[in-house]
Parts: sequence; structure tokens; C-alpha cells
Amino acid sequence: MVVMPGGPRYISVALVLALAGCGSGALTAPTDAVVTTTTGTAAHDTTTAHEKTTTTTKRQYGWFLPEGPTSPTTNEDALYRRLLAKACGEAQQELDRTWSGLLTPRNAPLYQAAVDLCRGDVSGARVMLAKATALGLQMRQGAGGSAAVDCAVLKAVRSVVDQVAQESVRCTPGTPPKWPTDDPFAKDDPRTDVVEGTTTTTTTTRTTTRTTTTTVPST
Repeated sequence: MVVMPGGPRYISVALVLALAGCGSGALTAPTDAVVTTTTGTAAHDTTTAHEKTTTTTKRQYGWFLPEGPTSPTTNEDALYRRLLAKACGEAQQELDRTWSGLLTPRNAPLYQAAVDLCRGDVSGARVMLAKATALGLQMRQGAGGSAAVDCAVLKAVRSVVDQVAQESVRCTPGTPPKWPTDDPFAKDDPRTDVVEGTTTTTTTTRTTTRTTTTTVPST
């Protein structure tokens, strides 16, 4: 208790202490400003394209005829010699002149395919090979035929058209297709769709005899 001058006045010590604390901030609770900062990490998926170059060497099969095969005394052998010498123009002339004398009609488009490849015409050779295949690729083995050069030509043609090794092409043994006639003027060129053979038309004339009988009355 505190005694004030001029009379007994009583002031509570607790009040004094309370007044002394005013404005000092001692009784003010501190305020903490909590700032929460969220840092986000953006994930970016970056795909890097790695290009890999693979170099593949592909073998190209070009036109080639072996020198070994022979089929003497045949038109096929004469054609083969010209093709072997790469005399493409002469081979074409020979084929145009002797196609009807080949041992089998199949050989006309087969050797035409060879002439086409000799000139570098793969598309034409493919068409001719299809015609030869449709007629039949059987070849009679042995002496007296043209199977030796025919087989070599077939292997060379198929090698370029189908892009395969000649060693993988097999020649089929058997009876080759035959000409429908032995008359060279009646044969059709298997290389074309035109009918070149001679057509004979027989006209039959029918004669009718009419007999007229006249009856004369008797007298």
C-alpha cells in the first residue's frame, strides 16, 4: 500500500504494476506471420530421338550368259552365240527370221526375253517370260535337243527378272511344248497376240438335180 501526501490514500500495488505495464508491450502476445511458400518443380519429359542409319548392301543381278552350253545344229544355238557376243540387234534379226524353226514354240518368247534383257528392257523381258512360262518350261535333256542353251537362257532371264542367283534357278526336265503343225507358214508367233498362220477355207458347193417328168396322155 502507498500513502499519498495530504491524506491517507491507498492505491493498490497491483494497480500500479498494471499501469506500469501499459504501453510497454510486455503483455502483448507476439504475432508470428507464417508464410508458407510451396516451391513446385515442373517435370518436363524430353525425349531425344536417336536416329540409327543401317546400311544394307543388296546385290543386283545383271544380264550374263555363260560360255559353256552348246546345242549344235539348232536355231537356238545360233541365237545363243549372238546373245553371248552381246550382238543384241543381230540376235533380234535372227529370232525374227527363224522363230518358226525353233524346236518348241516356248523358245520364241523365251529367247525374246533374252534379247530384251540384252538391250536393257526388263519390263519387256518380264512379259515374254510370262508367255514362255504359260506355254511350259519343260526341257528334254540329252543330245539332239536345245535344252543346254535353253536352260542357260532361262536361268539368265529369271536371274534378272526375279533378282535371284542363277544357281537357284532349276530347269524342269520333261517334254517341251510342241508346235501344233510342222508347216512353217501355218504357225503362229507365240510372242504376239496376232494370228499369223495361214487359214484355209474350204467351200463346199452342193448341186441339186431336179428331174421333171411330164406325163403325156395316150391317144
